[in-house]
Amino acid sequence: MRGWGKNLLRCLGLALLGLLLYRANWGLIGRSIATAELSSLYVLPLFSALMIAVRAWRWNMLLQVHCAAFSPLRAWSVYATGVFLGAFTPGRLGDLAKAFYARQERGLQWDKALAGALLDRLFDVLFMACLALWALLHLGVETDWGRWLEIAGGLCVISGLVFAFLWSSRRRGISFYEKDSPLGLVIAFIATLRGELRHLTRAVSWGAWGLTLLAYSIYFAQTVYLARAMHLPLTEADVVAAIVLVGLASFLPLSVAGLGTREGILALVMARRAVPDSLEAALAFSALFFLFCFVVPGLMGFACFWARPLSLDALRAQTVSSLFAKDS
Repeated sequence: MRGWGKNLLRCLGLALLGLLLYRANWGLIGRSIATAELSSLYVLPLFSALMIAVRAWRWNMLLQVHCAAFSPLRAWSVYATGVFLGAFTPGRLGDLAKAFYARQERGLQWDKALAGALLDRLFDVLFMACLALWALLHLGVETDWGRWLEIAGGLCVISGLVFAFLWSSRRRGISFYEKDSPLGLVIAFIATLRGELRHLTRAVSWGAWGLTLLAYSIYFAQTVYLARAMHLPLTEADVVAAIVLVGLASFLPLSVAGLGTREGILALVMARRAVPDSLEAALAFSALFFLFCFVVPGLMGFACFWARPLSLDALRAQTVSSLFAKDS
């Protein structure tokens, strides 16, 4: 999408946040925050630092397949930088930044560096997607599963027809692009990237899944601890289910740093669980969640980025040039 289209999509989340704030009682929001055990929240940054360490370990494991791993401290620093750039830059450049550092400091080829960063993110997406069904069932969200099955079946049929057409065309020697054309180079790069993803998945699958489970256990424990400090009448499963849906929504380009979509989902969950003053409680929880799960890790990453900055223009240029030239 063009820049204006992406910015328009992100405005949807901000518009939703504005609507929720307009309808809320600000006095009740302040009271929810004031009555929380704020003095006990000093441990939450430790949760964030530990979660970054586990996820950096997983990413470093992927780099080790090509003998390009960082030291544990440097891996943490680079990963924290990626967290900062991914959450607070307009282009969400966190994953590309990790690949850039791996190429720049460890001499890893761009396709291998990018494959490691993308697979690291895919473990997060797939893990949260697997929990999404449980979250919907736990929260009692009514879903027309028959309709979704029809859509999935239709997509499978369309994909099968397209694949059969392309396979038949290839058998007959028909090509829709030249190998040296921009489109051909992009497709070749994607094919190489796909091969790298398969290789890395086979090499570290079980270990990476174990570290993913550990990282999200820390993350969920952090959010449950925050809910308990705010005396929210939610079970641990309620909090985890809400955070799973919030996490999935954050992957969609509908907001900036999850603002609006996070508050909307939390408000729906708390209303469904009959939390008193559910909208205000959701906004108060979201404010502290944003502080401790976004701003604090982002500040850690900003400090690391400040210590060893990189040029965002060079990062974008490297990404584009890698599609149209062979990696040296």
